[in-house]
Amino acid sequence: MCLLQDLLQHAQDTLDEIDAWLVILANTLAQDALNRGDLNSLRSLITTWQTGAPDLVLQFFGDHAVWYVEGIVDMDRLTTILTAGSLPKKVATSGVARPTSVWQEVVQGLWTGHVVVLTLHQPGAMLLNLAKPPQRDIGEPHTEQSVRGPQEAFVEPAGTKLAQLRHRLPSPNLEVTTFTVGRRFPVRCDLIYCRGIASEAVVHTMQARIQQLDVDTITNVTRLGSFIRDQPWSLFPTVRYSERVDWVALQLESGKVAVSVAGDPFVLTAPASLMDFYRTSEDYSAAWYDTSFMRIIRIVAWAFGVMLPGWYIALTEVNPDLISPTLFDIVSGSHTGLPFTPIVEVVVMILVIEILREAAVRLPTVLATTIGTVGAIVVGTAVVKAGFVSPQIIVLMTFTALSLFSVPTYELLASWRFTSWAVLLSAFVLGIYGIALVTLALSIELVALTSFGTPYLMPWSPWRPKDWLDTLWRVPWRSLRRRSTAGREADLQWQEEI
Repeated sequence: MCLLQDLLQHAQDTLDEIDAWLVILANTLAQDALNRGDLNSLRSLITTWQTGAPDLVLQFFGDHAVWYVEGIVDMDRLTTILTAGSLPKKVATSGVARPTSVWQEVVQGLWTGHVVVLTLHQPGAMLLNLAKPPQRDIGEPHTEQSVRGPQEAFVEPAGTKLAQLRHRLPSPNLEVTTFTVGRRFPVRCDLIYCRGIASEAVVHTMQARIQQLDVDTITNVTRLGSFIRDQPWSLFPTVRYSERVDWVALQLESGKVAVSVAGDPFVLTAPASLMDFYRTSEDYSAAWYDTSFMRIIRIVAWAFGVMLPGWYIALTEVNPDLISPTLFDIVSGSHTGLPFTPIVEVVVMILVIEILREAAVRLPTVLATTIGTVGAIVVGTAVVKAGFVSPQIIVLMTFTALSLFSVPTYELLASWRFTSWAVLLSAFVLGIYGIALVTLALSIELVALTSFGTPYLMPWSPWRPKDWLDTLWRVPWRSLRRRSTAGREADLQWQEEI
């Protein structure tokens, strides 16, 4: 049996090698035909490709052949070139043509929206950049909504995203380095930063990590971020994703580096400390006192959302001697006659909340609002009347869920949800000591994390009091004269003293 498996594996490896050689042979023959201007040989190859690509179009105009992919080409401009006068003259004066003699460039250009023009007995080809892929209109952000400030979100095409940033930062200091990532399905990736402000070390590190990628393709920026970030196995995100143009522009002004992937409306920004995930674009559009108050509310909500269920279980089931007898009588009395212990009630309510949240995300907007509101009311009322869960647990878990949802960024919300489970289980097993151990482990993890060399807990670890002007609170713009050092900026001066 083992011998048969070895033979089958050997045969499969041989077939893979043969397939690879056939691909190399086909590319070699195509390159030779391109060098000789042999349209008949190229036509045979293209006809073979059309079997698996019905949108591949090949048209002949005398001694010329036009080759393109239908649906990603500007047909109006192409029709104008093909129907007016001499084809070679129109191609030469189109302003979008460039010659090439490399077959791989022809293939790559074809699948990215270029029109390939071949001429009989003439070596090489002309590539016309008439790309017009399907795209949607620029709309409002859906995941980072705000009351004040710009309401512009990124869209999928890489060129449009770059144009949106150029519109907000009209300066030659906004530099862009373009990469092509992916062996089988190449995708455009843009590294964007402000020259003279961004840290050169961070820029070089990002460039090196992107260039080292050896994958089939990159479908979105989240996948790219998981490859290039520090500590990829960490539960906490060390790069931030945003679909807001104003937020990414502000990060670039602050010395951060942005990465954009074609086909994804989100843009990655780094380095990102923990406090970056608690800042929003609205913080810089509202008054300083309103921003400061809301940031403190977010931190308080984090404490309640992560720690409140664990503290409730620890003080009611493991360490009841730490609360007053009157409070203990009230808590224990609410569970009299119920079939489950408080830990079971809390776990059940967490699962109910997670199911309602997932259902609200997957359903259309109108139904999601109805399901989220009605479902919470109906389920909460039903479980209390049925005698499965005490009213105190309903109040506790509702407050916990609202506190967790106050986190501005989705990726950090997922981290805190898992952390709250760890706090809850440790409190059930060890009580107050369990909460202390999880808190200690959490502190060690956060202190050890870095984002492209930037400590995750800045400005607390290391201690940098000057960065507190825009951390838990934000001072007025007149007093905010320097950038935070979290981005390892080359120029820390934000404005001169007024």
